[in-house]
Amino acid sequence: MENPSRPSRSPRPHPALTSLLLGLIACDEGASPAPSPSDTRCGSGALTLALGIDRPFAPHEGPFAIEAGLQGGYHFDVSIRSQGALDPDHVDIELTLLQDGIARARHLTADWLLTIDGNGPWCDYTKARLVLVGEDGGLLPRERLSEVVAGPLVLEVKLDSPAGSGEATLPIELELTPGI
Repeated sequence: MENPSRPSRSPRPHPALTSLLLGLIACDEGASPAPSPSDTRCGSGALTLALGIDRPFAPHEGPFAIEAGLQGGYHFDVSIRSQGALDPDHVDIELTLLQDGIARARHLTADWLLTIDGNGPWCDYTKARLVLVGEDGGLLPRERLSEVVAGPLVLEVKLDSPAGSGEATLPIELELTPGI
């Protein structure tokens, strides 16, 4: 009779049988090769980055429009297209707008999902909002917007994931929308 206080044990397979099964699994010649760790749904190799607008991503040349926010600040939206080795399901994103080495806006997102474009291989991060700030980190007042628009400006883009990472410093222009 079985002792109810002792858990029952299932029989263990013979060690030789375990080795045989593992050998058969490892030697399956019909199996497709595992993808290279640098092949991802965003592409492979070194990461390249491009600026755009909207959702879905649309390439954009020219100035990005500064808009007034509902909480008294001013912002602009930018979309990023990435192509290269990157895990689109776990990306840390850092965008920093710089003017003569001074941070005028920063956007940070940790462990985010990128949109995988079916026309790719590339992935998009769309409509990142960057709120303009002064040297003290407070909202940039309306009367100082012309200083930022005058430039020169660069957008530092950094993407980091378990499958790869990359960064770029891209020139960018801003313009005031009518009515601001």
